[in-house]
Formats: sequence, structure tokens, C-alpha cells
Amino acid sequence: MKYDLTVVGAGPGGCMAARKAARDGLKVLIVEKAREAGTITRFCSRLLRLGSGGFSSGKPVTDIKLHRATCTVEIGPPGEHIIHMNTLPDDADIAYSGELAPVFNESWVAPTGASFDRHAGGRDFEGFVVDKEELLRGLLHEAADAGCEIRSGTRCLAIEDTDDSVELRVKTGSGGEETIRSKRAIVSDGSFSPLIDQLGFNEDRGESRGRIKFMSFILDRADVPFKNPRLRCSQSSLHSGFLNFGPWPPGLWEISCSASVASPVKLPDILNQFLTDSAFSHWFEGARIVGKQACNMDLRRPVRDAARGNVICVGDNAAYAETAIKGALGCGYKAAEATVFALDGKDGNGHYNEYWTHAFNFFSPQYSKRSRRLPTIPSALNDEQTDILYRWLKDNEIYGPPADVLPDNRDRLVDELPEIFAKFFGKLGSGEQAA
Repeated sequence: MKYDLTVVGAGPGGCMAARKAARDGLKVLIVEKAREAGTITRFCSRLLRLGSGGFSSGKPVTDIKLHRATCTVEIGPPGEHIIHMNTLPDDADIAYSGELAPVFNESWVAPTGASFDRHAGGRDFEGFVVDKEELLRGLLHEAADAGCEIRSGTRCLAIEDTDDSVELRVKTGSGGEETIRSKRAIVSDGSFSPLIDQLGFNEDRGESRGRIKFMSFILDRADVPFKNPRLRCSQSSLHSGFLNFGPWPPGLWEISCSASVASPVKLPDILNQFLTDSAFSHWFEGARIVGKQACNMDLRRPVRDAARGNVICVGDNAAYAETAIKGALGCGYKAAEATVFALDGKDGNGHYNEYWTHAFNFFSPQYSKRSRRLPTIPSALNDEQTDILYRWLKDNEIYGPPADVLPDNRDRLVDELPEIFAKFFGKLGSGEQAA
């Protein structure tokens, strides 16, 4: 058999897995459908979030024990940064030569400019926005130096897990097809993966809760009244979801929004109006659109056992928004480590599944309940109410994501902002007092 491991997909998880496995002496092949491995054509996160807080809630979970994937960044001279994966051995560190755009805090902004923040300290780090393509190219270069074979422009059409190997049918850039056989496979091919469906990984996930469409415009300039911002703008008269703004290395800016795939909303129209005819359009005077990206994501429960047989699933195919970059890097490393264990006759799948089910918030029912219990602010409040709420939160020095601060302050809300309280929690029950 020519390969010990075939990795499908050259995103952060796939590249990290290929590098680790090749450095550990395995004969590795990575196949990527894009014409050039390391390029990104679809909408995806570029925020390397620091700390262990989740997307929707910053509170620690108490119903299960977690060992969250976290990272720190050692900043050196230009081109000499190091990303340290805190919960992994030193060989998981990544030399990163691209730009780092620091993000201080995260702010929610009303049409009038009223805002509140995620953290009390205005200079608290939220994380760094990275040049994701540069990150991937660096990992691929190091994987190749360790002996990994890289095939770009190669789409995996089908996969079969047999007793002693994995067979993959691929279509090459020239249009021909061939079968690749390896002892193990790591599948990191993104959301809507046909491969993990073929392998039966989706059978215990239940029905999809819907699909979300995303779109972003990349801008060459912006002038916002925030320092190193990551902003969630609310203008419900324009869009029932948040309008997001933040840095996009190297030296660019991104605006983005999302909606249900079932919605008739046209995201390009929303973003164009955000730029030219919104409460925030003065930020973008003279800005030019230099790029556009989009994608769809499936809202499904995570795969519980992401390692089965001779295959390990890594990335968005196994869970929606899998803690973005650092989560994928951690999973790629552990998947390669588990592959080495399995080839040595150890319980590699058990090793990976133990990591997988304890590294992320989404296996906590407590966290999931927090994330889904309230409507979003733009869908619940009109522009005037949004302004009132944000000013109230700011004046009372209340900090945190909406999923945390609104339930935590419901007693004060019902007393001081009863109309807004009703939008999120409904009318008071017969046994509930306003005091």
C-alpha cells in the first residue's frame, strides 16, 4: 500500500494533520479540490480567537468537563510569529509569516452609534485576524518538507472504509479518475461533505435545523470610530441579522451578513445598502469592493464519534462553526496523533474521540441552551429600541455577549425597560414579579 494516510481537504485541520503525520514518519498524501492548495475561495473565519470563551456565550460551562482548545501568539519581527497551541505539545507550534491584525474587544453598535462591549477593558484582546492563506501555505510547505505528497485540483468523489484500508475515488485536474488506497484517512472537506455521509457519520445527527447563507465584501478602506474593531452592527430596518465589520489582512476590511437559506433575502443587496445607504454608510465613503466571498452552512448536531473504523472527520463536516481556526488546528493535530496510535495497534479512535468530545462548548447542553434561548437583537427590536437597549447597557456598565447579559439582567430589564424585556422574554407570568 503506497500511503499510510490520505488527508482530504487542505484547510487548517487537514494541513495541520498532514504536517504532524508526515513529521511522525507516515507516508502521507493530501488531496485538495482547489486548483492551488492553500487558496480560499469561500467565506470563512479569519479570527484567531484567544481565550476559551465561546462564540455566543463567554461563560464557563459546568455541566460537563471541558479542556478547551486555546492558543497564544508569540509576536516577533515581521514574518517571525509563532502560534502556540496551549493544550498540545510543542511540536504543534506554528511558525506564521503573515500579517497579524489585533482585535481589541468586540462591540455591538446601534444605528445612532450607541454601543456596548464584550469586555470591560477597552484594550482587552479578542484575538488576531490572520492571513489564512499564508497560514495554510506555511503548513503545507512544512508538510512537504517532511515528505507529504500534495495533489491540488483533485476532487474526492467517493470513499469506502474496508477492514484494513480506505479506498478513495478521485477526479484529477485533467478529468481522469483513479482509486487511491491508504491504511487510514482523515476527511477535512468542509460542510455538506458527501464523504462523511457515504461513510454513515451523519446517521446519528438528527435532522438539520436549517441552513445558513453567508456573504462578505472585502473593502480597501474604512473609517470607523473604534480602535482595532470587531463590530456587530444592528439596523433592523435594513436587515434582521447583524451586519458585521472587522479587519481583513493584509491591510483590508470585511463586512458580512447572514440569513437563512430559506429566506428570500438577497445578501449582496443588503451589503450594498450597508455600504451606501445605511446608518453606517459614512464609514465607507470612498471605499472600493476588492473581493467577495460566500458560503452555506448546515445547522446540525455535531458528530458524536468523529473517529470510526479507519477514518477521522475533522472540521466543519463534523460540527457547525467548529471554533474556527484554532479548533481545526487542534483537531488536525490530534487526528494525526490518533492515526499514529491506530497504526501502532493502539486505540487511536478512542484517543481522538476523547479529545473531540471535551474540547468544544457545543457538547455542553448548558452552552447550547444559552446560545439558542433568545432571538437576536436585530430580529427582536426596531432601531429605536436597539438604541435604548445599547445605551442602557453602556450606562450601567454591563459587559458581555447578548446571550449572557440579557438573561443575567432580566430583573432589571423588566423593571426599567419592560417593553424591551417583553421582546425577548414575553410577558410576565402570573407568578412573576417585576421587582
